[in-house]
Amino acid sequence: MPAVVLLVLLIVVLVLLLRAVGSVDPSIPAEGIAEGSADEPILAVKRAHVRLSPEGDEATLTGLTAGSRYAVDATAHCPRGCPEPRPTCRCGFYAMRSDVESRNLPHEASWARRSEPLSVRLDVELSGVVLEYDLGYRAQRQRVIEVGIPDRCVPCAEQGVDRQAAGLIARPRRVGSHLSGQGNPYLGDPSLRSWSELRSACIDHWVSEPGWPALSLSELADLLDTVVAWEASGTAGPVGR
Repeated sequence: MPAVVLLVLLIVVLVLLLRAVGSVDPSIPAEGIAEGSADEPILAVKRAHVRLSPEGDEATLTGLTAGSRYAVDATAHCPRGCPEPRPTCRCGFYAMRSDVESRNLPHEASWARRSEPLSVRLDVELSGVVLEYDLGYRAQRQRVIEVGIPDRCVPCAEQGVDRQAAGLIARPRRVGSHLSGQGNPYLGDPSLRSWSELRSACIDHWVSEPGWPALSLSELADLLDTVVAWEASGTAGPVGR
């Protein structure tokens, strides 16, 4: 009888071990990951959205995927409780090695394509625990050192006209579907649902409307507390501006 009980216990232990191994998210790539702590900040680049509060006195950055907000200088928080990014989780700040790679992302990932065309470029410094992938990084800490705003007028582009932008206008957030290819289909942070999206506008479209202010780049820089500059649309270059 003791032998039977021992056998049952061994089987139970084996099942528990198999379940533990199987709990690793299979969608996380196991190869091509280098883990370590960065002694010096790593320069990287990514795409993001800029949102403005209903009062127009606060701006924030949000991700392209879930639309969660983050400050210019922030530490990642994991909903699973990871103290730092791990290969078995998705937490952390994602970024690419160069602007070329970040611009190519919409052509390679459908979720990034659906987040266009209102994304801006972020030049960032990554630090703390940093995981390195074939396409870029996932980091514990991130500091935005520059926000690059596309220099072409979005309202004109929607009419097939190419015009230089002069400033930014706040407009209702574009919410698309997974099939439309336009707007951002992710609802994101519920606290930001009343916040508007900022988009580039030429001198003719750079006007305030009731409830929808117009901003200069310097005003946005003050709200975000970091450098904001025009980005020549359609160009790409290495990180290190």
